[in-house]
Amino acid sequence: MINVRTLKIVAAVLFACTTAYNQEIPNGVRYKKASDAVNNAAKANLETALASDSLPTNFFGEVTVVGPMLWKSLKPSADQLLLKTMPVTLIVPGPQSFSADGKRIRTDEERKAFWTLLRSKYPNLKDGKVRKGNAQEISYYWTTIPFDIEEPFWVIESDTDRFIVNFRVADGQVRLFWIDRVGDLQTLKP
Repeated sequence: MINVRTLKIVAAVLFACTTAYNQEIPNGVRYKKASDAVNNAAKANLETALASDSLPTNFFGEVTVVGPMLWKSLKPSADQLLLKTMPVTLIVPGPQSFSADGKRIRTDEERKAFWTLLRSKYPNLKDGKVRKGNAQEISYYWTTIPFDIEEPFWVIESDTDRFIVNFRVADGQVRLFWIDRVGDLQTLKP
């Protein structure tokens, strides 16, 4: 015979397990889920790239966007190649909207320069934990983009920073599309 206390414990454990696997998507955010196979492939690619000391192969998309918060932190140390890459101008909405710049990485030379700079500026990325994004991180990304969020979407959490990472699937390949450091967008105001 199962007593009430045992039922309560079982219910609490089931609730905790369900909550751990459910991702909270904020109201108003258009978020499209991908299959577990696609998400797992992206996560594996990301973890392999972070563990490697060299430029990851078959990791970057044809175009990869470096979001505004990450670009702000990398720009002072960027070489001429990265400084001359094509800018991406984003409109940050709010009571007083403003624009912020990111970068568009397209060539192998740009990818190598970006990856080298990213790894030198944030060496603890190597030990970062890759996990699903929470509501705040999803909202941050949603604020910076003019399109729906489509998985695979992951967060790299290090000791001091969080990075959102969005992938795109093309021709059956999962490639890096967008990377940014989560932060206070108001610090980007001119």
